[in-house]
Amino acid sequence: MAMPLSLRAMRYVQAAMQLGSITGAAGVMHVAPSAISKALDQAEAAFGVTLVTRARAKGISVTLAGRDALRGMSDLLERYDAMLADVTASKESLSGTLTIAYNAPIAPAFLPAITARLRSAHPEITLALYDGDNTTVQAGLLNGSFDAILFVEEIPNPQIETIPLLFAPTYCLCPADHRLARGGAVAISEVLKEPLVLLDRPAARAYYTELLERGGAGYQIVATTNSTEMARSLVAVGTGVSLLSMRPAEAAPYAGDTVKCVSIIGEPQGVTLSLGFPPGPRRRVLQVFIEAFEVFLRDGDAENFIVRAAAEEGL
Repeated sequence: MAMPLSLRAMRYVQAAMQLGSITGAAGVMHVAPSAISKALDQAEAAFGVTLVTRARAKGISVTLAGRDALRGMSDLLERYDAMLADVTASKESLSGTLTIAYNAPIAPAFLPAITARLRSAHPEITLALYDGDNTTVQAGLLNGSFDAILFVEEIPNPQIETIPLLFAPTYCLCPADHRLARGGAVAISEVLKEPLVLLDRPAARAYYTELLERGGAGYQIVATTNSTEMARSLVAVGTGVSLLSMRPAEAAPYAGDTVKCVSIIGEPQGVTLSLGFPPGPRRRVLQVFIEAFEVFLRDGDAENFIVRAAAEEGL
């Protein structure tokens, strides 16, 4: 079976057939004449026909079959070059759709501020935003469905390049009039005495369960939910207290009433929210999104969405 003909070999053959000269094609393509001759041999083997007749003094003459092959190769090379130009233009363009998925339940509290800055500077950009769990958003990035993801990186994946964005210490959420809300911080042993509302999302459940078990006492889970907002509302109406990591910017729960975020004494544990994207060259529109996120973090706006650990507050 003949070896496939490379695009480079096609360009050599095209040049030789158009110029009617192996030596002339070698000069245009900046290669040795032997490379052009070898490409012609490969092309004839691949097509199974004679493409040119060769005369030492007169150069080469294209056969009828060679003319048909030349038209096909020229069309293919033209479409390939057009495709490359389109991809390059898309990579450099600051228009088009930027697709972002997030495993950050409170992303609606801060992501719009970042994308608003992005679109203010580049109004040609269209946004497509998707909510999902940690596993789903990573799978979507790997299969090309998303340009970037916001997620909690548990195990490094060489197929995903990451930028750590924000460390969010774990805190206790309780009703504003609850006994745990009276101080600025609370020990995990005190949290274990209360009925608990557990955030039951992939990765989150195992993390919070491990934290509770390290408390060294029994605990009672009275409700589970895969929604951060549902957990906040259950806490607001007195169902129990909850352990969370990120918080909205002082937004009241859907169920009304008020809640308080209380830092946990001696618990530096938390989660790191990271931005993930495919390794390698980035589309320009993705790069400006990353830069907008970095500006958001430098400006200190992200502080509104975390509860500093008690040790950091000097408590």
